[in-house]
Amino acid sequence: MPGWALVAGSTGLVGTAVAEGFASQGVNLVLHSGSRLGAAASQGDKLASSFGVRCVPLVADVTSETALATARCQAEASGVRHLDALVNCATGYDGRPADMKALDATAFRRVIDVDLVGSYLLVRAFLPMLCQARAARVVLLSSLAGVRGRPAAPHLCAAKAGVAGLALGLSRDLAEANIRVNVVAPGPVQDPDAGPLPLPPGMPASAPEDVAATVLMLAGTTPRLAGQVIIINGGQP
Repeated sequence: MPGWALVAGSTGLVGTAVAEGFASQGVNLVLHSGSRLGAAASQGDKLASSFGVRCVPLVADVTSETALATARCQAEASGVRHLDALVNCATGYDGRPADMKALDATAFRRVIDVDLVGSYLLVRAFLPMLCQARAARVVLLSSLAGVRGRPAAPHLCAAKAGVAGLALGLSRDLAEANIRVNVVAPGPVQDPDAGPLPLPPGMPASAPEDVAATVLMLAGTTPRLAGQVIIINGGQP
């Protein structure tokens, strides 16, 4: 899997595993953070040292067309001429339960804006670089909450269901450019540096590497999938 991949939200739990997975396969990386350029730069230094890949750190608000356009210009100025893969792991969800009584319109819109609108704007901003590749791949991160629902998370459920719908539309719109768009929808993901998640008995969490492995599969040139939503749920149906 040679070439370049952009990982948005690269310093998060899943984004870190995805970036390491790409680097281990010799893929050069554009590492995006929403606000922490230093963290993305430090991550890039570690991956470059460990795997011998090139890493270009960027910071941009995914809800801002202007910021994303600037980020693309910065990537191009750093010598990135095309993207073979784009993976969006960025999210505005803070993980805290909030039912309708506790969730105001501002908090609801924030998650919609980052997770759904941000996914669209990110792909749109970097589309010229994806079109320069022979067979580019886009993988968007949804959630099991967007497929089956979750209590006290209407904003997350709505945003992540929208991401799946967005991928269906983009997979058709971008097919002529040989850009395949798919979605990975993880259930609970365990942070290896944190205590066990408070899950019901018999419901194991996925490891970040489980999610990353599926992302990397979809980001490869085979299999030839498009418009698919792949659930990763700790080995459970």
